[in-house]
Amino acid sequence: MLFDALPKTEQGAQVSPRKGLFAPSLRPSGLPVNPVKRALTVGVASAGLTAYVVWGSVVQRSFEWVDLYLIPLVFVGATLLTAAIGLVGPFLRALRVAVALDEGGLRCEVEEYVAYYPWVLLGPATIEPDWRGIPTLILTNESGRPFAHVPLLGKGAEANGTALARSHERRRKEPIAPAPSVARALARQGRPLSAWLEALAALAAAWDKRAGYREQAPIDLSELTSLVVDLGQTAEHRAAAAYVLLSQRSPDLDFLKEAVTEAAPPLVQLLVHLSPAGKAIVSRESIDEVRPFLETDETAAIDGAG
Repeated sequence: MLFDALPKTEQGAQVSPRKGLFAPSLRPSGLPVNPVKRALTVGVASAGLTAYVVWGSVVQRSFEWVDLYLIPLVFVGATLLTAAIGLVGPFLRALRVAVALDEGGLRCEVEEYVAYYPWVLLGPATIEPDWRGIPTLILTNESGRPFAHVPLLGKGAEANGTALARSHERRRKEPIAPAPSVARALARQGRPLSAWLEALAALAAAWDKRAGYREQAPIDLSELTSLVVDLGQTAEHRAAAAYVLLSQRSPDLDFLKEAVTEAAPPLVQLLVHLSPAGKAIVSRESIDEVRPFLETDETAAIDGAG
């Protein structure tokens, strides 16, 4: 499966990260059965009541030919009104929703609300019928509070929503890997993005200098390559490791092209794009795709890089 865990590998073994986003379309693909049945029931009941009124007029000898057209008109009107009340709102909401799972979390666009949730900040994803009887994908945060309700209109959308919820739960429950010793040197520690990148570049320069003199380098590059492909690590650590690797004199571009794909978290793609050799891996077009899920100072860095 696309979101199965990356198998553990020994040092020097061939690694193959997952590729591609899991972003099934949740757009309406049909009408849900329950609201349609409810609308038809209301229409039939209204038409039946109208028929009773017409029958009364016939019995009372006050029959008018216009009454013959009243029954189908009331049926159609009541059916359409009930269907509109039950379906138009969810239909429009479903058109304004886009949800995608990547290696590090969930990218969520619901109407005006755009956010990126790492796995550690996500709670369960479930599918339950709402008061209209429409199957609804419910996404929650770590405290269990829902932040998105996605109506699944039609069998196609419901099947895609079910697949997304299953992949979401499987990935969310995967264990978080312990951070290696080098992670402390890579951590952002609340610094502005520019200061963080300067520290990472200095770390790479120190490694190049000491390695050139055959001295013990401050970091182990094998730890960095393991960090980049370890999906149990935070996006911050993976991004920093990739940035340092790309700041080396002769970075292994082939390895990083395999490791950093469109399924990498937005922060990982950002730091790769901002690194000296990173634009060959994450293009401006690719970074624009994840731009909505980045912080303000991070998007400013994209504009500054040109």
